[in-house]
Amino acid sequence: MKTATERIGVLREEISAMARTIHENPELGHEERLAVQLQKELLERHGFAVEVGTAGLPTAFTAVYRSGKPGPTLAYLSEYDALPELGHACGHNLICCVACAAGIALKDAVDEYGGEVWVVGAPAEETSGGKVDLAKAGVYDRFDAAMMAHPHYRYAGSGSLYAIEPLQFEFFGREAHAAADPENGINALDAAIQTFNGINALRQHLRDDVRIHGIIADGGAAPNIVPGYACARFYVRSSSTGYLKEVVEKVKRCAEAGAAAAGATLTITNFENGYDNLMSNSLLSDRSIEHLRGLGVEGDMSVYDTKGSSDIGDVSQRCPTIHMWFDVTADPRIGSHTKEFAACAGSDYALENTFLQAAALTLTGEDLLKDPAFLAAVKQEFEQNLGK
Repeated sequence: MKTATERIGVLREEISAMARTIHENPELGHEERLAVQLQKELLERHGFAVEVGTAGLPTAFTAVYRSGKPGPTLAYLSEYDALPELGHACGHNLICCVACAAGIALKDAVDEYGGEVWVVGAPAEETSGGKVDLAKAGVYDRFDAAMMAHPHYRYAGSGSLYAIEPLQFEFFGREAHAAADPENGINALDAAIQTFNGINALRQHLRDDVRIHGIIADGGAAPNIVPGYACARFYVRSSSTGYLKEVVEKVKRCAEAGAAAAGATLTITNFENGYDNLMSNSLLSDRSIEHLRGLGVEGDMSVYDTKGSSDIGDVSQRCPTIHMWFDVTADPRIGSHTKEFAACAGSDYALENTFLQAAALTLTGEDLLKDPAFLAAVKQEFEQNLGK
């Protein structure tokens, strides 16, 4: 069997072409038709059975290669949506390349040791979180492990990502002339403002790992009209899904109090999918770092924890999961979601590191296939973390 590096090397031309094409043709969430078609064609050329439209999402897909022999079922996770105006300023054109390259490169090991390898594509990570819908549909329940890697300014192990709940508060009052007839109005904007004041007072009684940030999406039409409608949107985050649920209830009570104070009525909804916190598998992450060092990557590759959120958190609650980070900028001053990061995501430097990261995840997958003790330890860690 060829080495992982050799198997990745065979794919360089195809993967490079796909990465550049997706980078040059950015597509927003749930519109990623070209990106999905390119991955479908690539994976089918290499023997995968591909289904597009998984869980009713037109730009979600699953691709599977089966050995026909018993063994672990492993998944590499693909993302491919872009950002408005900035394009691939989060490097998702490379995430899908890591997933496809590692999935294809693992085929030989699947044939030798048994089992299955899947590539699972989920749309709209930047907005509505396609992995949440796939998780609800049970897509990830079948996997013994799921792996992905995200562009960054350095290589890093899989750390924490915060759980998030997107809350929308709609306040309904009564319009009136603000000068001639204010006593007949019910100011919905007042309710929204009181909600912000209540939340700001609440902050001092919350743990340090909580983040709450919001906007007034609609605050009225004109100063001389008592606003009969107002809308506020908040992201509420915490390092654990359990504590997040407690905080969300407190935030909702702030909105209820604001509505009551103004005499308005209130409707509460989620304007996007909420995400669970990422429960990283340290054994998988450490093994992937070991393979990166074996491939010649040097320097600090410590675990990267962030207070951001991603829909991979929902995957991690269903199977052992890692969200690795790999260098595409070599410059910590270049942050994601910037035009500078978008330029880096299309560079030759980023592509070289994409292949290195794919090789490391391939080798990590091989370890899971050939070493039952390692797989058992990974699963045991997952069960222990799930029980906390």
